[in-house]
Amino acid sequence: MYAPTFRTRLRPWLWFTLILCVGSLTVFGSVAADPGGGVVASNDDTSLFIWWLGHGAQVVADALGFVPGETGGLLYTESMNTLGGGVNGAWNTSLAGLAILLAPVTWVAGPIVSYNLLILALPVLGSLATAVLFRRFLDRLPAFIAAGGVGFSSYVIAQLGGHPNLAYIVTPPLTAWAILALLDLGRTKTDRSGPLLRRRRLWLLGSGFGLLLGFQFYVSTEVLAGTFLAALCFLASIAVFGRGLFRTRSWLALGLGSVIAGIIALLCAIPLLVTMAGPNSPQGAIRPHGVWNTDLLDPILPAAPAWLSSGVSPLPRIMDIDPAELGAYIGAPALVAAVLIVACFGRRSVHKVPVRIAGATGFLVFLLALGSPILLGGRVLFEIGPFGLIEAIPMLNNILPMRLVLHSTIALFAALGIGLQWALSHWKLRRARALLVLLVLAAVAVLPGPQTAHEVTVPSFYEGSIAEVVPAGSVVKTFPRPLAWAEPHADEAMVWQSVSGFRYRETGGYFIGSSPESPVTYSAPEDALDELLHGSVFDGEPMPDADSSEVASAIAELRETGVDFIVLAPDAPLLPGDDGEYAEFLDTAVGDPIFADEGVRVYQLGQ
Repeated sequence: MYAPTFRTRLRPWLWFTLILCVGSLTVFGSVAADPGGGVVASNDDTSLFIWWLGHGAQVVADALGFVPGETGGLLYTESMNTLGGGVNGAWNTSLAGLAILLAPVTWVAGPIVSYNLLILALPVLGSLATAVLFRRFLDRLPAFIAAGGVGFSSYVIAQLGGHPNLAYIVTPPLTAWAILALLDLGRTKTDRSGPLLRRRRLWLLGSGFGLLLGFQFYVSTEVLAGTFLAALCFLASIAVFGRGLFRTRSWLALGLGSVIAGIIALLCAIPLLVTMAGPNSPQGAIRPHGVWNTDLLDPILPAAPAWLSSGVSPLPRIMDIDPAELGAYIGAPALVAAVLIVACFGRRSVHKVPVRIAGATGFLVFLLALGSPILLGGRVLFEIGPFGLIEAIPMLNNILPMRLVLHSTIALFAALGIGLQWALSHWKLRRARALLVLLVLAAVAVLPGPQTAHEVTVPSFYEGSIAEVVPAGSVVKTFPRPLAWAEPHADEAMVWQSVSGFRYRETGGYFIGSSPESPVTYSAPEDALDELLHGSVFDGEPMPDADSSEVASAIAELRETGVDFIVLAPDAPLLPGDDGEYAEFLDTAVGDPIFADEGVRVYQLGQ
């Protein structure tokens, strides 16, 4: 009997990866067919991430000397919100870690292609990371199937509709894997002899775990904070249901490994943490509490990603919520199967310990995901929920409870994987075949449907004549300006800047920050011209008189503050007013454009 070679062990993982890639291309075929021309989202957060992916690639190019440095730092930049002092990227979903990794793709194919490649890759990466965790206690086939369920779950597919930072789910399952490995729980056992501090495996696990957490700081600190809460639930469940499997020495190994990981992660995070304490950081809770709560009926009522869904959740909400946040759906068959598996296998079975741990972890995390208050069918069932304790902690009060369903989903599929393994091993039994039928129904009910893309509007000017018209480093005010609206096209001016290679600095922007007037802001403050146009943008009021002294004063103020150009995209989808109205207004207020072609009109303010 020969031990399997590395190639033999790797082959099933390669086949699994290929199947996952086919699945991703099926679900996101609309963007795979045109990766540079469309995105999947019902919001316009996509423009935000395309901007940051382009920004990160440009910063790397600046650092390597490929282009002159015009973009500022990786985490703090004045490329956006130039007149307002820039943007603190440490408080924004800057995807800095992923932007650096994708920089070569962005240089060659552009930031829109880079964004869509990320969307296609994330379900695959999440499934593979979860498979690593599930292989600690499952055979290969059930581990792969259950892991695919996590990678293509409603949570992941929903968040891929505009929130790739939240759909990057590599860290949570690998954190659970690291905990099990440090405790030496699962199928793989190691030699426990010798002093802990001299064990090479402990240092390798701790270091790898630390780098994993350190990288997560530069993708999403919210997912990192949620993983911390889930890890506490996981450890509590292990302490209660797995206490007979390890000795005090195992907990000591976990503690030492975690300290090593924590030190490395904090060292990696120093630049981000220092920047977070810098200017333009929000001075309060980013979002109101009690709104982004998981309804008790969310797990059984299909939302947008599932093929069974009508496109929207039928549940009433306290306020309108982006469909990308509605990812708690798992389907009634999966819920029934999980309850049966925990109830039956959690008593007398070789699987009782992992089933109990998965069930308890999933239950505890889901309690937190319900938020506070707890809702049933859109109505308040309990005024205060367990998540109220989390909201009282300043470092954790920006977590949205809805997003914690990621961790309960992982626990759910762990339990389903255990049930699948038993059913496959005992398929001749009638109850095993019945369970298999139930699991097939669960898979069918939760399958995601093909996601629909919408076009990204980019005037050809930004990939064509901009280098001849707008000198590098110029300050530009764009119409329509980026606005924090949860609808497609609202912030596409940010995409245009990214596509141009950050040739100019933009006065507007969509970001999280603060101002002297407000502790939390979501877009660049209005300048004098924006204030005059406010009614036409938000309330449908008529355009102001272009010949008025107020408009002339606003244009003069833009010149004085250093704005060099105004760029109008007259065919942009969300430009207010009638056809040609903005062009006529700017022609009168500023003068004839110096360039009027390729989908834009460029007006020069500076000399």
